Amino acid sequence: MSGTRPATLMVAMAAMALAGAPEGPPATSSWPPPTDLTTTSSAAELSAAELSAAELGAAELDAAGVPAWRELWQSSLEALRREPTINNTQEDVLVQLGGVAFLHCPVRNLGERGVSWVRRRDWHIISSGVFMYTNDERFQVLHSEGSDDWVLQIKYVQKRDNGTYECQVSTGSGTLSRLVHLHIVVPEAFILGAEEYHVDAGSTINLVCIIEKSPVPPQYVFWYHNARMINYDAARGVSVSTAPGARTQSALRIRAAAPAHSGNYTCRAANTQPAHIYVYVSEGSDKMAATLSRDSSAVRAASALLVLCTLLAHVMCSSTSSQTSSSCE
Repeated sequence: MSGTRPATLMVAMAAMALAGAPEGPPATSSWPPPTDLTTTSSAAELSAAELSAAELGAAELDAAGVPAWRELWQSSLEALRREPTINNTQEDVLVQLGGVAFLHCPVRNLGERGVSWVRRRDWHIISSGVFMYTNDERFQVLHSEGSDDWVLQIKYVQKRDNGTYECQVSTGSGTLSRLVHLHIVVPEAFILGAEEYHVDAGSTINLVCIIEKSPVPPQYVFWYHNARMINYDAARGVSVSTAPGARTQSALRIRAAAPAHSGNYTCRAANTQPAHIYVYVSEGSDKMAATLSRDSSAVRAASALLVLCTLLAHVMCSSTSSQTSSSCE
């Protein structure tokens, strides 16, 4: 612990006070000397192990010719006078939805003080030291003995965890703090091409899915036909190949497409917005009929407009003919 050194120094001082006490009255001072109840009580409570360590430290100082009392006293004062310091550089942490976030707070010379984590969005105190003040079990403070780093860990991060977190250390002169900005990223998937995919029976279905905005490439990309996962339908002519990276690419290939392959296809990865496309497998004539049916409303609108223009032209021509006695062709 960070407070061990000052305590050990005081132990050594108490041990030497006991070991170096004169056996008789000194020539120049009264005897017995005034009793320091605090020192006597502290020394009486020392364990054998602590006394041994203190005596060994004092012996080493004596062997080196160092004035033991002065060295120990100065070291104790220096330890008590040290003020904690904190790395107050703001940090941005990028974590994928569902991942684990680690927010770091390095503090030196902490001593017996504590580090607190606060969520700035609602000023909720999450922790003080290693003690938690939240019922959300996803939050935990990680700290190793001897380390200067106090880490706030958030498991299975959600969108609502997005925001700024602050670690604080209270000192005699004020409060030291460090801000950490947590950004929750939701990867997105999209399938190349339009929302509909038309293919003739007997040909090959080729679909390509792109996944981006992912700090870590997904381990798996799954393809679904309607509600059924088809990644491993090799016996049915289905193959899937995935190339992970900053923009993960997954290709679905189905040989000898049949009308049964028609339907909704979905590309999905963990903690990623999925992508969808509808595939139509039909004979050539059926494909043409589907195309014509899709465009029939536009054709009807154009025909109606043509008829209207023709009638308008005849009306205008008739009006002009009655005034000029000329015929319209």
